[in-house]
Amino acid sequence: MKLRSLMQAAKHVPVSRVWKKAKEAHAICGKPTTTLFVDMLRCANKYGAGPTDYMMFEFWCLSDAERATYLTRVRSAAFVKRVNNRTDAAIFNDKNAFFEKFRPLMGREAINIFTCTEEEFAAFMADKDDVIVKPVDLDCGSGIEKLYKKDFADLHELWVYVKNPAKRLGIAEEVIRQHPQAAALHPDSINCIRVATFVQDGTPHVIYAACKAGTNGVAFDNMGRGGITMRFDLDTGRICGQGHDEELVKHDVHPTTGVVLKGYQMPFHEEVKALALKAATMYPEFRYVGWDICMTENGPAIIEGNDYPGYDLAQIPDEGDPHPRQGLIPLFTKLGITV
Repeated sequence: MKLRSLMQAAKHVPVSRVWKKAKEAHAICGKPTTTLFVDMLRCANKYGAGPTDYMMFEFWCLSDAERATYLTRVRSAAFVKRVNNRTDAAIFNDKNAFFEKFRPLMGREAINIFTCTEEEFAAFMADKDDVIVKPVDLDCGSGIEKLYKKDFADLHELWVYVKNPAKRLGIAEEVIRQHPQAAALHPDSINCIRVATFVQDGTPHVIYAACKAGTNGVAFDNMGRGGITMRFDLDTGRICGQGHDEELVKHDVHPTTGVVLKGYQMPFHEEVKALALKAATMYPEFRYVGWDICMTENGPAIIEGNDYPGYDLAQIPDEGDPHPRQGLIPLFTKLGITV
């Protein structure tokens, strides 16, 4: 790497963090730390791959031809900005607006806490023992609570709780009753399939799918909240890879339930695919979306749509993946989409 390019790359990445990650990579692959440090700066400059990308995708063992196929953080952000109109993203960042738009695909009831009356809330809760309440403008499960009627003296007390301004709660949703086969992965969380779709010339296409599950009794399946993610084959409905957590530890079995991950059959895979494609056609103005879809006792239902679909979920390598390895970019290229 030329000195000028090295200095240019160093302007845009935290050098101390790069050095720390280079030492971590050295402990894994044995290559000299200095060599890895320079290579990380080169990859940041050439591929938009920061130190996290370098570690996550194991760039130390990839050729330049392999690296060029990966959708890195910088590339992903630029691509999303180019293909999605940010003004259209508002619906994904307001849970009430999203629910109203996609209500036929949500598979559950919900009520707007901001606009409903206490009487309307009481009627909503009349046949329910529990409820999920969420802030409307947070993500990754932040601020979400599961509330039980039995824990409150009456519905008025529950109403006062959800209307507490400090909670910032904006929507109450019927609790999802998960299909037993999906719940078996980790009963304490709603375990979703993330399906990323892209609308090209009015036609929706599936780009990738990944399975997400919670761990250790935590109610969320997000990697950032303790969950794991696995490659998922939508054609067979089976998990087709290892589990990966936020620390990039690889799991052959679920760390809490002991379920063998690779080959595990999830229900309704054809219906999940059809639901994602239908959702994409309901809002084609926003071309690239990551849909989180759960499997209820009665079929799939959308949990949420993500205006940044997540470039990492389908690109994290498994132990022993053969070379040449391939990232997401060729999947777009097949559709005639330039990334």
